[in-house]
Amino acid sequence: MRPLKYATQLAFAAIAIGTPAIAQDTPSGSASFSGETVAIGVGFTWGKGVLKFEGKDYPFKVDGLSAIGAGITKMSGTGRVYHLKTPADFAGTYAVAGGGGALGSHGEGSASLKNDKGVVIEFHTREKGVSVNLDISGVHIKMLPV
Repeated sequence: MRPLKYATQLAFAAIAIGTPAIAQDTPSGSASFSGETVAIGVGFTWGKGVLKFEGKDYPFKVDGLSAIGAGITKMSGTGRVYHLKTPADFAGTYAVAGGGGALGSHGEGSASLKNDKGVVIEFHTREKGVSVNLDISGVHIKMLPV
């Protein structure tokens, strides 16, 4: 059990190091999502969510890869969205720096994501299942018809 304990501590350290501080900015929107992750070494995440921007809801889907992970989890989360000018700018491929871990019934994680249009999402997740993640990941967001 000790290696799992240290891996979880390293994952949370990666969160603290990898999350850029943009607290002085005002969010331009918010997002919520739910999904699942399956990982043995390289992991795959999929899910769906809703972007809230200028009083309207815009559905989206998420697909992504994690570099190092193990386990199966169901997750949900919320995020603040920064530097968003139009809903179309929310779509795209995001680079991720962060990590998290869940052992037993609940775990928490966070990550900052940034796409090539300069949109930043600061996600906070809750997970159920057994997993350890040290993520340097890519996430693809696709907007769905309204």
